Amino acid sequence: GRYLASDTDRVTKLIVILDKSGNLVKVQVLKESGVTDLDDAATEAFQSASPFPNPPAGIIDPDGTVKIRWDFVLEG
Repeated sequence: GRYLASDTDRVTKLIVILDKSGNLVKVQVLKESGVTDLDDAATEAFQSASPFPNPPAGIIDPDGTVKIRWDFVLEG
């Protein structure tokens, strides 16, 4: 129910790390949007959606993890 008065796009950049089974290992903010609530919502979205079952074998790194770069954009 909040309104963010801004004419600037806000971008939260994340790295999401899963294990080879699709369980969430870590969500890390790489670049903050400048609005803490937006950054928190971006990380919470992945935490709430986990697990991500059956990641394709082709995206599993040799260390057994899946690393996904994800940007959340709030257009101004």
